[in-house]
Parts: sequence; C-alpha cells; structure tokens
Amino acid sequence: MIEKMKSRKFLITLLTNIIAIATLFSNNNNEIIKLIALSVIAVANIAYGFVEGMIDAKEIEVKKNIDEK
Repeated sequence: MIEKMKSRKFLITLLTNIIAIATLFSNNNNEIIKLIALSVIAVANIAYGFVEGMIDAKEIEVKKNIDEK
C-alpha cells in the first residue's frame, strides 16, 4: 500500500486534486472556473482508478499464468 502512495501516478493525482480544490475554494466568483475545477477532480480520480485497475488486473493475470506453469 505504501508503494502505491509513493507512485508517480498517485502523487500527480494528489497534486491535481489539491490544485483543483484550491481553485474551487479561491475567492474567484467565476462559476465556470469552479465547474472546471470540479471536472478536473472527477476526471483525475476516475483516470487514476482506471489505470490502477488495469495495472492490478494485468499483475493478477501474470501471476495466474506463472502459477499455471
């Protein structure tokens, strides 16, 4: 678990979320900017989850193939 928290993918997603949240709560009253910030948060988290899921599925597939041999 600690290895995943040190991964570049996780750190980039975390940094993206921090910047988007800071933008969301800034003194800017522009609703479009806030909508974009919310969209960035959603897309970043969905993309991270998708990529990690693909990596984990591939790892399980490789381990299964090794066990079958």
